[in-house]
Amino acid sequence: MLAAFYVTYFVFASFSFNVAQQQQQPLQYVDGYRSSCKFHQAGTFNLIISAPHGGSLMPTDVPDRTQGGCRRSGSYCTWRYDDKCFDGQRCTATTVQDYLSGEFAENVAEELNSKHGLKPFVVIGKWSRKKVDFNREINEATLNHPEAISAYQSYHTNLQYAIDQVKQQYGNGLLIDIHGQGVGNFTMVGYLLDSDLLNRDDLQSTLGTITSIEQICSLSNRTECIRGQTSFGTILETNELGIAYPSMAHPKPGNGTFFEGGYITRNYILKINAIQTELPYDIRAGPYKRVNAMKYARALIDYMTVNTILLKNSKSTM
Repeated sequence: MLAAFYVTYFVFASFSFNVAQQQQQPLQYVDGYRSSCKFHQAGTFNLIISAPHGGSLMPTDVPDRTQGGCRRSGSYCTWRYDDKCFDGQRCTATTVQDYLSGEFAENVAEELNSKHGLKPFVVIGKWSRKKVDFNREINEATLNHPEAISAYQSYHTNLQYAIDQVKQQYGNGLLIDIHGQGVGNFTMVGYLLDSDLLNRDDLQSTLGTITSIEQICSLSNRTECIRGQTSFGTILETNELGIAYPSMAHPKPGNGTFFEGGYITRNYILKINAIQTELPYDIRAGPYKRVNAMKYARALIDYMTVNTILLKNSKSTM
């Protein structure tokens, strides 16, 4: 498999060099509902980039989610912006921004376009997470405020449209959900396997838990798929993007905080392969963020190529 990969890589690199000599038009974005998000739907290959948590816009007529939800005796949390919760206890809503994760996603998309002649589908959040969380189920995400609901639906309608286009045009593809984290200087690659499962020696023992890349994992054993040579974590490291968990060199995340994938990763896996990446500050926002975006774009191409899922249409110049 590796020999075939490097032959493919050489051919791909040659194509990419030729594309780099051509002038590529920048990706054109359209704003969603009240500029809550922006999207590019004229994709020319089967990759979708999502970045829900980098937004900073704060519409004044939408209440902050910082109040959280309400848990009453013997019940789960309910989420309403107008609930005073006098007879219950507050549930915490996460509102921290993944600083510059949206810009990083946009830079990755532009690298794919300008350097490789590949236009991904893209959906990027613009509203602050204090107003709406595009990576939660709708009640927690919006506190059931009508304007927040409309913003949320705008993001997910466009994400669903992109998935439908990929399914219709290519049959399968990859949804990459880009986030930022401040836990440590490493990347967490989320396939819906938590740290307890990833810390096992043999990942075949985790087959009772579905991953977010079942279509890809069906082509090899799970250990290879999740932390082997063809895994996304290993390919990120090969492209000099620092430490990634899980990967061949760093197979187990240990006992620290690990984000295995959120609502977006979990919600769409019946239609498309999905991976969440939690990037450290230095990768997404440090002084070499543009270089890192270039490397991340290269890693996506390498990953999709070695796992034989990269498909493009005639509009691609690669």
